[in-house]
This record gives sequence, structure tokens and C-alpha cells, in this order.
Amino acid sequence: MFSHVLLCTHGTEGAKKAEALVFAKLQNAPNLKVSVLTVLDEDWRDMTGDDWLNSSKTHTTFLDHVENQMNEEIAEEWQRIKTSYPLAERANFLQSTGNIAKTITRTAKKLGCDLIVIGPWCKPKKFSIHSTRLGLRDTMKNKNLHPLLPCPLLIAS
Repeated sequence: MFSHVLLCTHGTEGAKKAEALVFAKLQNAPNLKVSVLTVLDEDWRDMTGDDWLNSSKTHTTFLDHVENQMNEEIAEEWQRIKTSYPLAERANFLQSTGNIAKTITRTAKKLGCDLIVIGPWCKPKKFSIHSTRLGLRDTMKNKNLHPLLPCPLLIAS
């Protein structure tokens, strides 16, 4: 039915549900092409704090460090996916920075995807030192995504 699926993931519990759904279906559809997309929100570089205490060089160095850390975390997530789902080795893994909804839809159009799969929003667990995790936790509002969709959207649950 579908020939190219865009799987959007960033390692949250909801995103893991989308991964499981797509790679379970891939076992029964050997010709299905899957592209895995991780989007960094465009606003992450606008982080501010006590910047008035830092020089612009210190601020830039810190932002570069954060970017490298995020890239490492994304690589670890992709490795987790490949380890969990051996069929993921066939997938095309992509990383992009931008407005989340616009980046998802632009990527789906560019790749000619005929289905986008995302995970459901999951209520955050209560905070504890032991339950924290690295990774992206950005979300988007459905009202921002739905008008832009170039193909059907499946929200795994």
C-alpha cells in the first residue's frame, strides 16, 4: 500500500512506539522504504542565560559544545534503533534543524514519502534523579502540522 514511510523519532517513549510500529510492519513489506528523521528545533541556538557574563566567543563555544552533545545523542539513538530492529539497517537516517512541523512536511515532500509516522504525546513521568534521560523532548502542536501535511499521518499508539 505504501512505498516510502517517513518515521519521525527523537527517542521519547511516544517516538519508540512509532519505531516499533514501522519496523514491525517492515518485516512483512520487504520493498517498503523507510527514512528516519530526527529534527532539532530551530530555536535551540537561542538559549540564553547569564550571557552578559560571557564573551561572544564563550557563548559560541558553549553552543558548539551543546550541538556536538546533541549530535552524539542522536547518533546513540540511531544506534539503539539499529540494534533493536535489525531491519533498520536498510533505513535512511536523516537529521535536520528547523521548525519541527515544517521540517517534517518539507522532508516528506522532498523524499516523496506517502506516509508520515510519529509517536503519540506521552505524559512526562514524575521527575526523579533516576528517571531523567538525555535527549530531545521538544513537541509540536497538531494544529501546526496538519495543514502542512503532503501525505497521510499515522500516530502510533
